[in-house]
Amino acid sequence: MIILKSIGAFFVKIWRWIKETAWVQPLLIVGAIFAVIFSIPYITAWANEWSGNSEGAFFADSRLSLEGETDQPTSNSEADRITNVIYDNMYGATSYEEVDLTTYGEKFYLVYHSASNSAATTAEDAFRELNTNWNKVSLKPSDSNPFAIYTIYASEESSNDDDYELTTNGATAFNRYLMNHADLFNRVGPSLMEAPYKDRAGLDDANYVAFCLNEEESNNPTASFPLPTILLVDFTEEAWDAGRFGISEVVWSLSGSTARENASTLIDMWNHLDPYSENNLFTLQD
Repeated sequence: MIILKSIGAFFVKIWRWIKETAWVQPLLIVGAIFAVIFSIPYITAWANEWSGNSEGAFFADSRLSLEGETDQPTSNSEADRITNVIYDNMYGATSYEEVDLTTYGEKFYLVYHSASNSAATTAEDAFRELNTNWNKVSLKPSDSNPFAIYTIYASEESSNDDDYELTTNGATAFNRYLMNHADLFNRVGPSLMEAPYKDRAGLDDANYVAFCLNEEESNNPTASFPLPTILLVDFTEEAWDAGRFGISEVVWSLSGSTARENASTLIDMWNHLDPYSENNLFTLQD
């Protein structure tokens, strides 16, 4: 108790000295103002982190991990599992009744991204905007499916990376993932190159070729794999009947000046709308 009284008396003396020393008061006020100003960025970052709006937080919430990725087709990471379902639905199902819709849903975006790519931040902002305003005003889906997104983080480190430092397929988990699923990218890429959107937009072949994993550095596909890659996976019966089932759309950049404009591009992608067609309707039959 005596110690507490001594501490209290010490602070009382300091407070009395501040009140009686006129020149100290304005210095303290100015110091407090600068402290608040310099704290704003940290307060903003904390608020964004708390609300889920910090950079990378939205994509992280929907991430399918590469943890445990091996260099064998039997690899069973979270990223492997969704990719296997996509492949089996696209190339294994002989009728729509055999399609697996229970695990990941009927329709969703799949995004490959890297934190070091500024375009990924633009894409994340657009997806956050789309999710927040899904089915509102200009961001209305043409079907009743809910907004759905899964992400795969190309820069993710796996606890077993050291085991593969000297192997042909490289040390990164994402490199092993791409090699394990090369057949999917080999088969999907050419069909995307023939999509009406690519032809009408007059897009260059470079990203499509890299996406196919057919370049010379085929044992190190992460060297050229385009990031971010934004895919639309459509497992609806309409897509099945139209012959554009599964991975049906791809974009690598969003060029709008605002998150809302970029979100509009994403909803057009979902609705298979093509701004380059004369009637502005990208029908699945095209």
